[in-house]
Amino acid sequence: MTITLCGTDCHKLFEEAERSRIVCASSGFEATVEYPKPLGKGYRREMQLRPGLGLFIFDHVASRDLRITSSDREHSIELGFVIAGQWKWNHRSWNDHTSLSPGTHFLFGSGICPGGTSEHSAHEHRLLLTIEFESQLLGTLVTGQPELLPECLEPLIGDANRLTYFCTGTTTIAMQSVLQHILNCPYEGLTKRMYLEGKVLELMALQFSQLLMDKKPRSLSDTRSLRSDEIDRIHQAQMLLGQNLDSPPSVLDLARQVGVNRRKLNEGFRQMLGTTPFGYVRDRRLEQARQLLSDPDISIEQVAARVGYANRGNFAAAFRKKFGINPKAFQLQRRKEI
Repeated sequence: MTITLCGTDCHKLFEEAERSRIVCASSGFEATVEYPKPLGKGYRREMQLRPGLGLFIFDHVASRDLRITSSDREHSIELGFVIAGQWKWNHRSWNDHTSLSPGTHFLFGSGICPGGTSEHSAHEHRLLLTIEFESQLLGTLVTGQPELLPECLEPLIGDANRLTYFCTGTTTIAMQSVLQHILNCPYEGLTKRMYLEGKVLELMALQFSQLLMDKKPRSLSDTRSLRSDEIDRIHQAQMLLGQNLDSPPSVLDLARQVGVNRRKLNEGFRQMLGTTPFGYVRDRRLEQARQLLSDPDISIEQVAARVGYANRGNFAAAFRKKFGINPKAFQLQRRKEI
């Protein structure tokens, strides 16, 4: 059975959780609050890095299908990165349905965010990282002067009478690396705050850089743009790999299954996901390993074997390259948090 709540109800549930002291951790600039039971399991972590600049991490598993409705509301500028799970919502004023998979990001401008509905599938682990900041801070962050802003970023600044600007993109390998450094920050206190602010600014630079590149015309030497049907086939291939991580098909077999040739499949993965089909499988397996390492009863050797590594050293090297931390250090860090 699907649970339907309005955004106000969700806000009240979190306020009650905070009053009930369901707080996992708290410091001068951050607080981690458990999800209220009606919404499922997980936590919401909020970090105010400077006035007007916040970092948020949502780690959530709904116990039942969940639908949350919202009304039109004022919105600050927001950058979001989907790390795990499907994120689905429908905005009434835009009359569209958006579904983002792991490895994609989105960008909201300021102004009015139209109300709509977000959907959360039961028992699906979802991990989302967002960055929110006030519009007046954008000019200072980008150019050092509040009143100056590159022309391509001007649509991000809206007002109370205009709908927000919205776009989506593919999370590049560089972005993924920064995300993992944020999730596995090795510092505490003031050092942590400084470190995270630097990483947040780096993520913003990478996303704005991608936005700038998208505005430039492609040269003849660039990869040809994918047709809409080819994009659908690449998404289908991505889904097939995600469903068969234990025994994925070869690139040739995968290409045949989705109806494209091998070259187009590799080209599509690089253009849309910033990696190859093999690299996508490897990254998803390492994400799986990160989740398994959170279980104190599973050894590193068992985790390595479960995600396809016969050699612990090779697994450790791949894990460290992706997440910036050794499996053992990550496991110890997670045990302290439990």
